[in-house]
Parts: sequence; structure tokens; C-alpha cells
Amino acid sequence: MLKEQMTLPIGATIQNPDGGRYVIEGLLGKGGFGAVYLVRDRRFKEPLFALKEVIDPNRRDRERFFFEAEMLKRLHHRSLPHVYQVLESKNLKRVYMLMDYVQGRDLSVLLKEQPDQRFPLPLVMAVMAPIVDALSYLQDQDPPIVHRDIKPSNIIVPTKGGEAVLVDFGLAKEYVEDRTTSIIRHGSPGYAAPEQYGIGTNPRTDIYGLGATLYTLLTGTVPIDAITRVTASKGIDPLEPAHLVVPDVPWAVAMAIERAMSISSTDRFATVAEFWQELTSHAPKQQIRAPRLPAFETPQPLNVSEQELKRNLIEPSSERYPNHAPRTSKRHVLLLIILALLLTAVIGTGLVWSVLSHGDHPATLHSVASPVASSPAQSTVKSPAPSTLTPGTSEYPPLAASYAGKVVDIMTNEDTGMFLTHIKQSQGSISGFFQGLGLVGPFNGTVNTAGHLHFTVKVQASNTTLSFDGDIKIGGDMVGSFDVLDQYGHRTGEAGAWNVASSP
Repeated sequence: MLKEQMTLPIGATIQNPDGGRYVIEGLLGKGGFGAVYLVRDRRFKEPLFALKEVIDPNRRDRERFFFEAEMLKRLHHRSLPHVYQVLESKNLKRVYMLMDYVQGRDLSVLLKEQPDQRFPLPLVMAVMAPIVDALSYLQDQDPPIVHRDIKPSNIIVPTKGGEAVLVDFGLAKEYVEDRTTSIIRHGSPGYAAPEQYGIGTNPRTDIYGLGATLYTLLTGTVPIDAITRVTASKGIDPLEPAHLVVPDVPWAVAMAIERAMSISSTDRFATVAEFWQELTSHAPKQQIRAPRLPAFETPQPLNVSEQELKRNLIEPSSERYPNHAPRTSKRHVLLLIILALLLTAVIGTGLVWSVLSHGDHPATLHSVASPVASSPAQSTVKSPAPSTLTPGTSEYPPLAASYAGKVVDIMTNEDTGMFLTHIKQSQGSISGFFQGLGLVGPFNGTVNTAGHLHFTVKVQASNTTLSFDGDIKIGGDMVGSFDVLDQYGHRTGEAGAWNVASSP
């Protein structure tokens, strides 16, 4: 194989014009035109970056690559990867783009892990909200930027929590009216609009791709390719509406998606924002309920010195727990210490995290996590008087519609964002959607009259289950622990602690 076509080995160094050097730590992906590497600055261990490579580009491909880099360098959005610089190796006949590394899994992978290999509508709306916001941001540029390759595999859900990110701008292009925008590369079958096959693209091209992505997430089926739809015999569109594939999809939502995927671009919504507004007006609304105080006494936190907390949280033991091993006393003590720290944080500082939410306009879909000060905790807490229930009133403490916070894995000593959204409650039964630890999926569980709750999240890919236990605290916050169970319900040894607060 020619030197120009070889993938660079781990440990190889790429030098930029300023003299900086980036060391290749791993291979993230490989294609016919090059690869994407995981790299770091040789002077530092962190952060890690993604280095996109194109091997021996011709003049047109080189110009397109540099355009893509310059276009992304001027963009600043939380759901778009930031590009830092472009590197070129004339000896190796390669060009490189240094950008943010988003550690996580894409929606096409997460889709296969769902029980029915499809997402329910509320979860789709929550996960896609930041992507819609990013697409609206691209359309608002002057001139507008058309991504042209929107699909589930180009949407990454970060492992450490946070909002989804839209990646791969390999087909992106600025749209200038009255100029040709035809391309040689057409995009992805099922998601590419008819105009991407030769007649020229425009901002409504991304509306088609967004509609096709939503269709796939809701039905678990990739829509029929646009060319097949255009050339269908007798002029009958073979695309089956989403509500006929999955009856749970509301008819109005299916009709909005069908309009977004119209063969003629002029029949689609004018903007991404207009499409999203139509969807949110028909999607089930999330009901926010203020949690009431449960009738139980708050347990007192453990007396643990600050030095011991730091020793256990920052300098974890090198010992690893084998699979199927029983819990050791050392691990149990460490878990109690973490729970004590989380409980102290809840009572002393009242930290609250925000969660993904959606509204009527993409620009106002999300909030930034920020701590909110609360009054100092009282030194003594009196047990509330026994409640007097009126006929028809439930004894079970009501949960809020959504919660946000953090979950800590004590084996890896890493914490990620944790979100519980679209919660439904019927007496002691609860259900909703979980996001955290790099996972997205439904949860089911119970809550008792004392405010103790238990719920599980099935991890289809590894045939394991996340088992969560916790308690509702004074003020409505929830604190608890989790274990990873194998297919037989046995603890694997991986465990951690979690803490969430109700979120509007």
C-alpha cells in the first residue's frame, strides 16, 4: 500500500505551522478518503481533540476542506463542535482539521438499544431540541449554512452528560441565492432530499433531513430514499406516514414530519423553527407539578472529615471489584461517604441543576446549568405532623415531572449529568426517561409512602440493568445509590451514587 494511503500509527506526531505538536492517541474512524484520530497536545495530557484527515485531496476537495474548517471556526454553539485550526502535511499529502472531541455514542447506536428499537415521542423531543436549536442557528447565519447530512449517526449524545451534538460537516455549504449549489456527493440514502441528487440545495434541504431523522427515531425505520419516492410508478408516494408505522405517534406529528419531507422543497416548512413550533404544538405537553413534602424524617449526615472525603473521592483505591463479587465493607463505607457528601451538599448549599426542556422556539429551548443559593439548613429538623388525607388523596409523595443532577461511578471515580424527564406516576408506580452515564432510555420503578424509590434502566447492548435506589429529601431533592446488575440480577461490582433536584 502506498505511503499516502496508510493510516498513521498510534504515537505518530503531527506538527502545526506554529511549532505545536499533536500526538495520535487512537483511531476514531476510517473511510475511503482518510481517517479521524484522537489526539492530544504533546505538552499536556488533556484535553483530547479529534483530528480529521483527508488524504491526497485534489484541488477542489482541498478547497472544500479548508472552507469547512473556516466556516466552523467562526461558529459558536454548544451543540456544534468547535474547530481550532487546519494543519497540512505536504510530505504525506494530507490535510487535517483540529476540532473538539465529543466522547459519546450516536443516536443510531442508542436507537438499537431501546426495547422496541425506537424512541418514544417525549424522549425524541428532549434529545433533538438542542440539535434543532443548532440548525436554526446555522440558518440564521449570513449567508445561511446548510449541513446537508443530518441523520441519527451524525448526532452524538455525550457520555458525560449534556446536550446532543451535531457532527460531520463534510457536506456543509453556504447557501447564496441565485448561485449553483449542486454537489457530487449526495448525502445519505433515506435522509438526503431529492434536490441533493443534482438540482441544487437550499436551507429547506436540512428540513427534509431533520424530518427523516425524526421519522427514523420515532418508527425505528429509515424512510424510503428520495429517488425511489420521486420515481415511484403511478405517482403514488411510497413513504408510509409515521403514525401508520407506529400508532403511538400522534397524527398531527406524523403530518408535520410528512410536510417536512415533501418532495418539492417549496412545500416544506420555510424554517427549522417553524417546523419545530408545529411539532411542539401537537406533542404531548409535560405537566410540571410542585413536589409536596413527604412524611418522613431526614436522616442526619455522617460525621466525616474533609481530609477523609478528599482521600476517598480524589484518590480512589487501585483495587477493582471483580464481576459477580459480593460487596466488600471497604466499598460499602466509600459509598456511604459519597452519599453523605451528596446529602450535605443538598442540605447546606441547595445546588440545583437545569435539564433539557423544549419550548415553542428553538432559541429558548435550553437553559444553562447554574447553582442557585438557598437558605442555610436548620440545625434541627422536626418531624412533620401526621398528614390528614381527604378522600381520594394519595399517600404517595408526588414526583415532579423532571429532575436533573449528577451520578458518580465509584469504580472509575467519574461523575456525569443525570436527567429524569417526562415522569409519569400512578400511586406507587413511576416511569419516565433516563439520561446519564452515556445512556438514554426508559425507566420503570416504584415509590413508597415513606418516600423511598426504586427504579431500573435496561441496557440492551450489554444485557445488564442499572438498579437505582434512593429517598426523597425535605425540599423534594432525591439522593441514592445504584448498582449494575448482570442478566441474572446479580451485582457486577460496579456501583455509584446519585443526586437530583426537581427541574422546571
